[in-house]
Amino acid sequence: MAMEISNNYSSYVSSYTNTTDNKKKTTESGTTTETSSTTKKTAADELSYLSEKYSNYSIVAANYTKGMQYGSSSTVNVAISPQFLAKMASDPELEKEYEKNIAAMQECDEQNVRQAAAGGWHVAAQGWAIDKDGGISKWSIVQKDDTKSHLQTMSENAEKIRKQNEEKKQKKAELEEKRQANREEKKKLQEKLDEAGKDQFDDKWKGVVVISKDDENAAVPKADKDNAGITGLNMDLKA
Repeated sequence: MAMEISNNYSSYVSSYTNTTDNKKKTTESGTTTETSSTTKKTAADELSYLSEKYSNYSIVAANYTKGMQYGSSSTVNVAISPQFLAKMASDPELEKEYEKNIAAMQECDEQNVRQAAAGGWHVAAQGWAIDKDGGISKWSIVQKDDTKSHLQTMSENAEKIRKQNEEKKQKKAELEEKRQANREEKKKLQEKLDEAGKDQFDDKWKGVVVISKDDENAAVPKADKDNAGITGLNMDLKA
């Protein structure tokens, strides 16, 4: 998304003109000769230098105010006060210091995009400002994405899987509890049937087998395979 550049830096920096410092030397004969001529950098020179060095940036000379937008969403946008550009131009150490700060802005922009995306936001545009005293500030325009971020999707999927596993554990525990109750009831039934068989058939009684469908490891007689899920009696009445 292209942003309108609010930039009248030519008027800001026009007052910072080139000056010539002519140094003269007196010879032994008493005459003076010009030995050197040094041209000082201006704010315009500094802006040109920085724009060339950071060619992938959009650097403008302007005093930033809140709500001001400039540059393009595809570049690193930096607005530098013309007064501070003049200070950088006249102070090599200050220039070197702020070059490091400007170089770090691209990585910060990229980090901002990642952090915003993690929260489901899209960065439409962003930029930096360096005021007349060297203070650095940042602006950013964001919008909430309709689609979920990758991290959100991963988080929701993880939560869904966790709930599914919890539900499986709960169902397994409930099933085991039910089976245990059935085993206890079956045992009581078998005891009653065994007691009844002994009373009825005396020494002919050979026992009873009660098979429940919930018995996972129950040995089901081959002949009774079709009736494996039925609770019943299997009496051996041989003398």
